[in-house]
Amino acid sequence: MTYFQVNRKLLLMKIHYFLGIGGYAFAPFLTTISKQRGYSAFIVGLIFMLQPIPGLLIRPIVGAVTDKYKCRRSVFIASSIIMFVLVCLLSIIPGTTSKEELNDLDVLKSSLFWMFFTTIALIKMVGMARTVLEDTVCMDLLGEDKNNYGKQRLWGSIGWSLFAITSGACVDFYSAGLEYKNYAPGYVIASLCFLLDIYVVFNLKIVQENDTKTVASDVKKVFTEGKVLVFLLWVVFIGFFMSFIWYFVFWYLEDLSNEFHPETKSWMKTLQGTALLIQCFGGEVPSFIFSSYILKRVDHMTILSVVFFTFTVIFSLYTIIENPLWELPVELLSGITFAMSHSAAISYAALITPAGAEGTLQGVVGTAYTGIGAPIGSIVGGYMFKHIGSIATFKWLSVVAFLTCAVQIIVNYILRRLSKNDDVKDINRNVQTKNDHIKGEINLTF
Repeated sequence: MTYFQVNRKLLLMKIHYFLGIGGYAFAPFLTTISKQRGYSAFIVGLIFMLQPIPGLLIRPIVGAVTDKYKCRRSVFIASSIIMFVLVCLLSIIPGTTSKEELNDLDVLKSSLFWMFFTTIALIKMVGMARTVLEDTVCMDLLGEDKNNYGKQRLWGSIGWSLFAITSGACVDFYSAGLEYKNYAPGYVIASLCFLLDIYVVFNLKIVQENDTKTVASDVKKVFTEGKVLVFLLWVVFIGFFMSFIWYFVFWYLEDLSNEFHPETKSWMKTLQGTALLIQCFGGEVPSFIFSSYILKRVDHMTILSVVFFTFTVIFSLYTIIENPLWELPVELLSGITFAMSHSAAISYAALITPAGAEGTLQGVVGTAYTGIGAPIGSIVGGYMFKHIGSIATFKWLSVVAFLTCAVQIIVNYILRRLSKNDDVKDINRNVQTKNDHIKGEINLTF
């Protein structure tokens, strides 16, 4: 009896997630790369706030255009090629180093800074477009089994974590004896991943039906529903909280190392890569695997309530840690928050999407997540890290996450009650219609 089977139809999709998301393993190090350049926490927050702006509308635009003109395959291939070129360009931008934090105004006047920022922003923009396309293609391939999205997406987490720990270890090894870290190995690994991914995407089966007509009013109707608007608001908050984990945890670890455990500096990149490895295999992979089982039995909004409470626990734990090694177990929870919230958001968007507008809705959800929530979190995080410090920032953040969780539970309860009342009204209306129809038949008979 075969206990392990691979769906050949979805095999290339899994490989794409593994390589296409694994190639971004250098991204978490951009914060510490910026710090090594002498940029302040505020400048780093500014970078990650501004970088999504060029792509703020790219998700819904790409989704809508590829839905309308049936060009999803060609745009997907083009975005993969552009991503490879941009990462190669990032790797050759001159790297500066500074022992002291540079003046923010001097940084903003530097052409080298704007070259660095522009390349990162373009990578982010293309990446946002790719995310819409890959998730839409994945949902199309899944057909009626949309709750199995997590089982495909988990391969992206596996690739991300494996290439992250490999990149971190290679950077530490390559930088042995140097005063500053040399990130060249990370760029090489990312470039190879994206190069191989071009071949995978080119061979990926992407089919769009040409006879599907989507009425604009159908899409508009979805966005006028209260529960959908509230759902998008929660997605914005999730992006806000996730930005602190994506962009500032590595900075926080280096603060702990500098203040409490300087002996960890020499292998800090390996430690940071290990954090991503644990985040993946300890949190994301199990959560993605069981997400289909959970989503069939638990309401999407209830899952988001659990996610917000988990954020509260994570940020609270960050405030009591002194040894960077103790941050590693916390990454188990970070993996759960991302995997469960991402699976719930993508599958919910797929469920409410009118036929033929799959890309449009996925684009809007993605924009709320990484185009609105994450940028706001980035600039707020950068400002707070600079002015009150990392530990105080996470103390405030734990309070905000708890209040968000409480409000979200209350709002969901109210919406659920209103929804039940509407269902009762619909039933009564249908019963009344049937009674009127019966009376009409009786009158005709007599």
